[in-house]
Amino acid sequence: MRAIALLTDFGLTDPYVGQMHAALIRLAPGAPLIDISHQVEPFGAAQAAFFLAASAPHFPRDTVFLCVVDPRVGTSRRILGAQAGTQSFLAPDGGLLDLLLDTPGLPPAHIYDLSAAATDYGLSATFHGRDIFAPLAAKMSAGAAMESLGPPLTREDVVRQIWAKPQAEDGAVLAHVLHVDHFGNCVLSLRQGFLFSGTVAGLSLGPGESLPLRRVRAYAELSPGEPGLLLGSQGFYELAAFQDSAAARLTLSPGDPVRILYPEGLEQLNP
Repeated sequence: MRAIALLTDFGLTDPYVGQMHAALIRLAPGAPLIDISHQVEPFGAAQAAFFLAASAPHFPRDTVFLCVVDPRVGTSRRILGAQAGTQSFLAPDGGLLDLLLDTPGLPPAHIYDLSAAATDYGLSATFHGRDIFAPLAAKMSAGAAMESLGPPLTREDVVRQIWAKPQAEDGAVLAHVLHVDHFGNCVLSLRQGFLFSGTVAGLSLGPGESLPLRRVRAYAELSPGEPGLLLGSQGFYELAAFQDSAAARLTLSPGDPVRILYPEGLEQLNP
């Protein structure tokens, strides 16, 4: 049985995660279950997309990823399957796969509409994670080919979110905060593939709001209280502060837009 990795916004207070585990153990006995996180902010598709894109490269090559952040559960929104190399991904069509599908160096993904396959199961209108996604993941764990479960889609067929793709502007790049981590670092939708020419000049948080910003390699290169830009361990750039919360200092939250001021221009914009 293939390993199944779970990523949800269900939290750990309610019985939802336990019921998903129980469904998977019943339907896919022997499949290793790995929890990426169940503490995604409620309805936080951008945060979940970051968790998934950052985590998938570290998982076994044949892992099935079961991802549920689904504010439109019970509606006609699609249920997506994506096959990228030997890894399989299940998610509602709401942007959760955006960052993953745009990962530099990722084998071209084959995307499928698994909505029809999902109707084979008895289900509630509000808990498709247990009633639809878990049975689909169990099938894949047991060896079912994704192409046997639904018709193919193109990348253009699926929902794409504005926060997933940075935009080059005159003298700046517009990005969004995907996640604020435990230390207050603000993870941006700027990936390792972005190459800069020269020195970052500053950070703009809105009209008339700009401040100096240095690009550094390590947190300790910053002075106390000084904001900086660095490439984090997850393959995305972060706004950070040394032994302090950049999110608190800059009053930033997931979803907020920021502009990295860069008057010398970008060598390459390659998300």
